[in-house]
Amino acid sequence: MRRWALGFIAGVLGCASSGTPPVGAPLQVWARAEAGQGCDPDEEDRCVATLCTEAECALFFCEDLASPGIVRTRATAPVFLAPGGTAQRNWGSAQGLPGDRLPVMVFRWYPRERLPSEVRRQQAMEEWAQRPKEKHHLFPQQYTAYFLSKGINVHDYVMAIDKDLHARIHRGTDGGPWNGEWRMFFSRTYGRATKPQHFEQASKMIQQFGLFGLTMTYRQSIELGPFARDD
Repeated sequence: MRRWALGFIAGVLGCASSGTPPVGAPLQVWARAEAGQGCDPDEEDRCVATLCTEAECALFFCEDLASPGIVRTRATAPVFLAPGGTAQRNWGSAQGLPGDRLPVMVFRWYPRERLPSEVRRQQAMEEWAQRPKEKHHLFPQQYTAYFLSKGINVHDYVMAIDKDLHARIHRGTDGGPWNGEWRMFFSRTYGRATKPQHFEQASKMIQQFGLFGLTMTYRQSIELGPFARDD
């Protein structure tokens, strides 16, 4: 019996080896790949589920949606339809989940309502685009030598602002109110202000005089006239 068993095993091995392709043959490489674990589920993968309202859908981790209303299947991700949903303002706050869980991703069916501040800003930009512009030196050319001593090239810090506003802030003698404000700064600091302090002063003056425009250098060439309105 033992001799017969050994003979049977030898025959099986012989049959298997006789038809086996070389180690590097494509069929054998494919067979080894099929036997691997490369396509097995990764332990680090996390289940995600969809929650929808009438206005949007969002992806959440399944553990954040633990609810009897969610039915998990093998074919598709679990889906929970929330009745009576309405559009919301902010991303991530429209799902109404227990514990205020944050979504992985949000998909909106409709654009969200713009905030009043966004509407005003858009209107201001459209109105600004229709008015003639001029280049305004934040650091007056009248004091070029002084600013150079502070490491500031006046031509590197320019704004394209409304032509009428530019005329107003320079109206009068010695460069008008804008240059006069700089002279008061020189007097307060006794000419010893640092370079960063000069930039802080320029920022304050932009707010003080209500400047609104495009920052650039004096040498930049751009269209400063009224822009065609895109209706």
